Amino acid sequence: MNTGKILPIFLMSSVLVACGGGTGASLSGVTTGTNASTSTSTSTTTTGSGSTTTDSTSTTTGSGASESTNGTTTDSTANSNTLSLTRNAVDAEYSDALERLITVSSSPDNALNIINPTTGEQQAVPLNLAPTSLAISPDGKTAVVGHSSGVTHINLQTASVLDFYDNIGFSVFDIALSGNGMAYATPASNALWGVLKAINLGTGEVKSSLSVVQMGGSYLQLAPNQNALYIYDKSTLPVDLIKTDTASPPAGLYDSPYNGEYDIGGSSGKGLWLTEDGGYILTAGETLFSTATTQDQDMLYQRSLSDDDNDPNTRLLHADNSQEAAKFVVILDKGITGTGSEYSLKTYAMPTLNLLDEKPVSDLKPTSTSDDPVIPQFVFFNSDGTKRYAVLKQGTGTYLINF
Repeated sequence: MNTGKILPIFLMSSVLVACGGGTGASLSGVTTGTNASTSTSTSTTTTGSGSTTTDSTSTTTGSGASESTNGTTTDSTANSNTLSLTRNAVDAEYSDALERLITVSSSPDNALNIINPTTGEQQAVPLNLAPTSLAISPDGKTAVVGHSSGVTHINLQTASVLDFYDNIGFSVFDIALSGNGMAYATPASNALWGVLKAINLGTGEVKSSLSVVQMGGSYLQLAPNQNALYIYDKSTLPVDLIKTDTASPPAGLYDSPYNGEYDIGGSSGKGLWLTEDGGYILTAGETLFSTATTQDQDMLYQRSLSDDDNDPNTRLLHADNSQEAAKFVVILDKGITGTGSEYSLKTYAMPTLNLLDEKPVSDLKPTSTSDDPVIPQFVFFNSDGTKRYAVLKQGTGTYLINF
C-alpha cells in the first residue's frame, strides 16, 4: 500500500496556499478570469446526405471523400462507414445526452468540436489556447477544456463559451468536471509539488489541495455517485490508484490496498475508466477493480481481461463502458518494445470481461489507398450501447469510424 502521495494536511499547509480567482474580463459576453476581451463564434459543417461543407472553398463528405472548389485534388477513397474529421483530436469524450462525439483540437486551429456521428455534422467552438485535455459533466451538457495555465467552460447545447480562466498555475494534464460547476485538474509535471487543484467555474477561484501532491501526469475519473475522484497516480512506483473527495480544495482519502500485486498499467499507462454506474474501474493494465464507499471494500481486485497475456507491454490505450449493453469496448496496444505496436479494438462482457469481439485496426483502414499506419486514439459506445465508434489517425487525417 502506497501512502506517500496523500500527505497529512498539517505537513503541507505552510507550503501550499489557495490561488485567487479571475479579474473579470469579458469573453462572449460572460465574465471571465482574464484581462483580455475576446469574442467567440462557432462554425458548423453541414453534411446532409453524407457531405460536409467546411467553408466556402472546401467540402468534406461523411464517407471521407473531399473535393475542393478551388481545383485541388479530390479524395474519395474512404470507407463508407468513415467520417473524415476537419480537425485533429487531442482528447475526446462522448455525450450520451446529446448523442454527440466531443473532441478538442490543436490543428488546424484550437477548437472544441461537437460531432454528430449519424449525420456527420461538425460544429466548432474556437478556443483561446491549445487544448491539453477534455472532460464533460455527468449530465453530458457542458464541458471543460484544460490548457497551459487555463481552463475553458463550454455549454455543449448552445456551442458557446461560458467562462475562461487563465489563472490555474500549471499546464493542465488531465481534468474532471462535476455536476455543480467544479473542475479538478492535475499538472503535467511535479513542479511546485504538483498538487491536485479545484477550480470554481462560476467564480474562477482556484484552490490547491494540501494533501494530494506529486500528481504530475496523473489521470482523473469522477465518481458522481460517491462525490469522489479516483486517480491513476503515475508518481508512485509501482503506479497506484488513490481516492480523494470533491471538496474545494480536495482532500486525499486513501490509496488502494495493493502495492504492485496487480498490473495497473505502469508509468506509461493511459489511465483508468469507470463504468457508467461507478461500480468498477478498468485500468490501462487490463485489470478490473470494484469500487465502494468504504475503504475496506474499495478498489478491490476482481479480474483481468479474459485474454490478458500478462505481458507488461500490453496495455489499454482507451476504453468506454455501456451500462445498457453491459460491455466494455477498448483499444488494446499489444506492443513489444523495439518492434512497434499491434492495435486491436475489442469488446468484453461485464463484469466477467469475457471477450465478445475483436477487430484488428489494420482491418479498419479509413482510406483504401494510403499505406500510412492506422493509429487508434479513442473508442466509445453511443448512449444505448448499440453502436461503437473509434477515432483513428492515418497520415495527416483524423477519422471517425462506426464499427
